[in-house]
Amino acid sequence: MSRGTYRPSPDSDLPSFPSARLLAEGDSWFTVNTTPLPGKPQNLLHQLRFHKATEITNLARPGDHIRRMAAIASNPALTQALSGAGRRWDGILLSGGGNDFIDEARHILLKKTQRPAGARNPADFCDQARIRALVDEIQRSYRRIAALRDRPTGPGTRIPILTHTYDYATPRDAPARFYFQRLGPWLIKAMRQGEVPQQHWVPIADYLADRLAEALLDLARGPNAIRNFHVVETRQTLKRAASGTRGDSNDWLNEIHPNAAGYDKLAQRIEPVLEPLIGTV
Repeated sequence: MSRGTYRPSPDSDLPSFPSARLLAEGDSWFTVNTTPLPGKPQNLLHQLRFHKATEITNLARPGDHIRRMAAIASNPALTQALSGAGRRWDGILLSGGGNDFIDEARHILLKKTQRPAGARNPADFCDQARIRALVDEIQRSYRRIAALRDRPTGPGTRIPILTHTYDYATPRDAPARFYFQRLGPWLIKAMRQGEVPQQHWVPIADYLADRLAEALLDLARGPNAIRNFHVVETRQTLKRAASGTRGDSNDWLNEIHPNAAGYDKLAQRIEPVLEPLIGTV
């Protein structure tokens, strides 16, 4: 668990104590996932700017799945933070679902012998039953976290939950580096293992991103929407990485993580949605 008062907007006149407290749980988009230079963290939370002093308690871990985050038995930190013994929160930030899809990509992609002859549409390359099962599990996981928030004895009842969609990643041989550890790449490996022709890599990756985005957006709308649950649409915010590149390209540092400029663009989409929600309950 890490704590920190995140950087304000330049025109803010802030007191020395936080006037809002947020709880964050998520994957590597919320953690110091790529630090090419010492003391230069790059993640989405670090790029957020507030007009009032805001403290974020961050439970996120690189590579985490929303399914694990929502599993009470395997996530005691989140359970404790949303228990009656925890502190009062003004909002919950979640980043989850992207790793679930990326890790399942090698299973979602049909083998060459299982695909329709002359497959052209992204859906033709994918096991639709597996996608539906994954979508259902991701949505149930978000609902479990909302149920933790809504326990009558908890410190977070009725506070807003905010999450985001994921932008379009380019399958490419650009692994992530966590200090001295090298992870990935993921999407390009799944495409190669599935013997997918290269001209279909980007359309399929975009198709999977769209299926996840629609699953998240569905939680915020309709008759079965989660109460006070907000999804920021961030698709088409970033300039996608060029195919064939192996490192930093446009707004992407590696295959699945934006660089600092990319995270800043995403933060600018989130800030106008998030800040009006803080302190409204």
